[in-house]
Parts: sequence; C-alpha cells; structure tokens
Amino acid sequence: MPNNPSLDVWDSCCIIGVLNGEKDKVPALLAQMSKYESGYAVLGVPNGVISEVVALADGSSAAEPLKQFLANSYIQTLTPTVEVSILSGQLQHRFDSKRMPDLREKAIAAGCPKDQAIRLRSKDADILATALHYKAARLITYDPFLRFLGQQFIATETGLVIDIPQSSFLPLDFPVQKVTMS
Repeated sequence: MPNNPSLDVWDSCCIIGVLNGEKDKVPALLAQMSKYESGYAVLGVPNGVISEVVALADGSSAAEPLKQFLANSYIQTLTPTVEVSILSGQLQHRFDSKRMPDLREKAIAAGCPKDQAIRLRSKDADILATALHYKAARLITYDPFLRFLGQQFIATETGLVIDIPQSSFLPLDFPVQKVTMS
C-alpha cells in the first residue's frame, strides 16, 4: 500500500449506477472499488454529488442506501471551499460555447449529445472544480461532456484524467448481481 494513495473522484452517475445495480456500470465500478478497499487509492465524493443522488430506479428514496455507501472507510467526502466555488465559476465561464464558438461542434464531433454540448453546467463545474482543488488523479464519470473536456483540455493542462472507470480486470466475464449494501 502506498504512503500517499491517489485520489479518485466519482460523479453522481457512478454512485447511482452502484446503488441501482446498473449492469452497464457495476462491473467496472466494483473493479475500481478493490483499489480503494486495499488502500491504493481513496474514493472522493464531492458534497455536490451527494445531493444529486435522490431516488433509486424503483422510485424509492436513495437516502438510506447512500448513507450506507458513504459509511465505507475508503470514502472521503470532499467539502467545497471558497476556492472551489470561484474555480467552478471560472470553469463555467470558460467552457461556454458563447465564448468558445467551436466548443459545441468539437464536443458533438466527439460524441456528446447536442443538448449537452453547449456549456459546462453548474453541478458538473462544481464536481470538476472539487476534483482539481483536491488534486485528484482521476474524475470518474460517464458524462460525455465532462469526458470531452477532460480529453481536450483538462488532462493536458492539469494532469487530471476524466474518464469512465478503468481496470486491468475488465472486461469481467461473470453476470452482474444486484449490489447490496451492508
């Protein structure tokens, strides 16, 4: 186990995927969790992500499963600071197609849906700013616009990798079962 484990930050879609047992997300996310459980990395969850996890796929409240998930010892909640808020605003200002005319076209060409390729939204900017402020190694998300920004700008400027979960264990060849929280 390293003395200074790296920090991975999860977007809300990752937590929702685990809590709902989403078959397209669970294997990769669970593979990532083994490195948190073993101490090779810490899982950071921004406070803004927590407030986005409201309901489960069946319509029930996500509050109790979310509390149980966040109680894991390898999870660190990341509190916003004034610096995070200011950086979030700067990122929203920068990544807006009104100020960066070719942003939308490049994002769409990279696979972003047209309605998401217009600008960096407030919650996504907060999550990105939190990951940058806390010097995360990775921001794990399925959000196509965040991933586009990561590949085109953020990784080369800051070193923060923004992508879906990666693991040498993937692809997993066993069926996904419903995730239960203890």
